[in-house]
Amino acid sequence: MGSRIKVVRIYSCYADGLARVPTEIEISLSPGLPTFDVIGLCDSTIRESRGRIRAALISSGFVMPKGHITVSISPAYLHKGGSAFDLPTALGILCVSGQISTTANMKIYAEGELGLTGELKGTPGAALRLRETSGFDIAIAPSAEKMSAACAKFSGMLFDTLADAVDSINSGSYSPIDHELSTDDYLTDSNEYPDISCIKGQSKAMRALLIAAAGRHNIVILGSPGCGKTMAGQVIRGLMPQLAPKEASDLYTIYEGIGSSDELITGERPFRYIHPGISLSGLIGSAGSLKPGELSLAHNGIVFADELCEFKPDILDAMRIPLEKHAVSFAKDGKRYEFPASFMFVGAGNPCRCGMFYENKVRCKCTPLVRDRYLNKISGPFADRIDIFTEMRTISGEDLKSITSVSDEDLSRAYREQVSAAWAMQQERYKNAAGTFNGSSDSTDAELMRADKGVIEYASEIAEKLTSSPRGFGKLIRVGRTIADLDGRADMRKSDIAEASVYRKR
Repeated sequence: MGSRIKVVRIYSCYADGLARVPTEIEISLSPGLPTFDVIGLCDSTIRESRGRIRAALISSGFVMPKGHITVSISPAYLHKGGSAFDLPTALGILCVSGQISTTANMKIYAEGELGLTGELKGTPGAALRLRETSGFDIAIAPSAEKMSAACAKFSGMLFDTLADAVDSINSGSYSPIDHELSTDDYLTDSNEYPDISCIKGQSKAMRALLIAAAGRHNIVILGSPGCGKTMAGQVIRGLMPQLAPKEASDLYTIYEGIGSSDELITGERPFRYIHPGISLSGLIGSAGSLKPGELSLAHNGIVFADELCEFKPDILDAMRIPLEKHAVSFAKDGKRYEFPASFMFVGAGNPCRCGMFYENKVRCKCTPLVRDRYLNKISGPFADRIDIFTEMRTISGEDLKSITSVSDEDLSRAYREQVSAAWAMQQERYKNAAGTFNGSSDSTDAELMRADKGVIEYASEIAEKLTSSPRGFGKLIRVGRTIADLDGRADMRKSDIAEASVYRKR
């Protein structure tokens, strides 16, 4: 009669794009020649783990069991990769060989790469994989994934070595810890961006920047060369509050998935600069490798497009759906993938080919046909998704001299306080839709916006004069709502709509 095959189950998961795929790892030990097989559509990274696991077990003082070891990672019909399966496989081998004391039906979750000495190493994508692990009796991850565990609200224990992890189980000292991210876990703002008080003699542009930051509205700044458009676009970052823990967690998950999490441990909102030569895959991401592009890397932050009219039309038009849906979608192998992309768009460019159309003292050299052809690179559907248009001109006289003065910290502080207060009002308004602001909402509900019949009728009249689309009418209402938020008012006024209409004209 043959000996009975021993089988244990350990649970883990892997990342498929930005989707978390749970896995069940079955480890069997049967009599026979010493062999070690890993099955389940695994790539070379997983197959190579056999050498790492064998060395780690022996280095940690454990015995590599004799017999035929089979490791099956399911779902077996899905391609899997990554070295995070090292630790659960090693724990499974120790369980099936009796070197770890477990009870019947005990559910163990584990992930992490093993060094040859038994050291536990973190791997990219941990912040995504460690989510939803509260239903296990034991959950173990490497100490190197401490930040990821906090972002994922991981309930379990972190260890430096395989021996420490096994000892906690065998000794009964395992006690799960609820990890959670707080503002103390990431650095404070470095203030490396330009201050708004550096913008001199541009009162309309400064007001437009304040409104855009207060409602996270998409904005386009047009003006002559050298008038400060690029600086104005960068100033918005300094007006916006630091990342909240939930926002930082979501953003960290995206960056960690591509191995760039180290540059993200900061309270600053991402500011992604895109240039006219950017490729489509660089902008929206790659469907082949399931890597996010600049739009997703700017999640909860800003995408800044300088020299807007120099971009290829297909690049600008590729942003139309993400600007409205706040996500980027891909299709690969019959499956649909979605990357979050809730960003604020800031564009800067010249109003014509020579750039002097708005200047009073310098004559524009462009003919109406040349000017229209230049601006028509910004398509109507793309422009309809922009909330605010404003212009900047060359300054002179006292305004020009004031450039040499130091920045006004009191002005900058006052602007930031206004923006923070406006965000607080919007978070209360959209409390049933977390992360929603006036600029990202698609609501035109008069009751929600606190706009009476007179305000709505006035907005309708203005929209007709501007020949606005229904989408443009909604943006007019929401920009007006942001203006009221900046004033700290619960109810909208006609004056809010009147001011908002100024920024709807191209």
